[in-house]
Amino acid sequence: MRLAYFQGCKILFDLNSYGKAVERLMAHLGVTLVTLDFNCCGNRARGKNLAASVHAAVRNIALAQARGLDIFTPCKCCFGQLKHGLFWYAENKMIREKVDLALAEEGLKFEAAPLIQDPGTGILEKRTVRIRHLLDFLFHDIGPRVLASRITPVSDPVKVVLQQGCHALRPFSVTQFDNPFAPRMFRQLAKTAGLDPLDWEKEVECCGSPAAETNKALALQICRQKLSSAQNAGADYICTACTHCQIQYAMGYTPKKDVRPVPFAVFLGAALGIQSRLFHTDQWPNI
Repeated sequence: MRLAYFQGCKILFDLNSYGKAVERLMAHLGVTLVTLDFNCCGNRARGKNLAASVHAAVRNIALAQARGLDIFTPCKCCFGQLKHGLFWYAENKMIREKVDLALAEEGLKFEAAPLIQDPGTGILEKRTVRIRHLLDFLFHDIGPRVLASRITPVSDPVKVVLQQGCHALRPFSVTQFDNPFAPRMFRQLAKTAGLDPLDWEKEVECCGSPAAETNKALALQICRQKLSSAQNAGADYICTACTHCQIQYAMGYTPKKDVRPVPFAVFLGAALGIQSRLFHTDQWPNI
């Protein structure tokens, strides 16, 4: 299987080890990640210029569509923004016309629902480019049962709390990712990887990252509250599945005091035997 790899801006510059963990994991699962000439997802522009943010998102999707590939990302912020791009392109005619003109200037075109031939059956069907997050892909395309068959069960599961990530869960009308009030994919995948996901009152709350650029003090306060709550819940780690969440926790994390944030790709990679000793080094979260 081949997927267009949308790693996002932050992995390349601030969280390269997360990207490497994801790449090793996907290669182990037989997935080829194809790098395209992607730009920023457009999330930072959405509150200032919706049309510009949609153009940024749809340009990326058009590049993947031209190659006949779905988009795969390990960042829930990027996932949410790309889904927003599809949503507003379909819902707002004025924005759609602006985006089409901008794409045409560089020889690009996006079709919301082109005819695509299924390689297995040969049947033509209308389907847009799918935006896949790491968890969504692991849960629906690989499946917990297949993953479990490759993992040796552990007698003493690692206790974690899950950081679900706002941008994939909300708004559901746009992302259609998981139940925003009682998400199940991450929890099931965590159990499959030999983790013990604890009940956590702040599981679906924001990590504070969206406020980091405009109000760093508020962002840090939100982060510190979540780190303290994770400690009180009895967790050994905070398990993340979003670049921005991981960076946010790293900003507020105090070694030897706080619960350490670790990306799920690292836990799963260790469970599959493709990474080792990652929980006993200083690699996470200070990268």
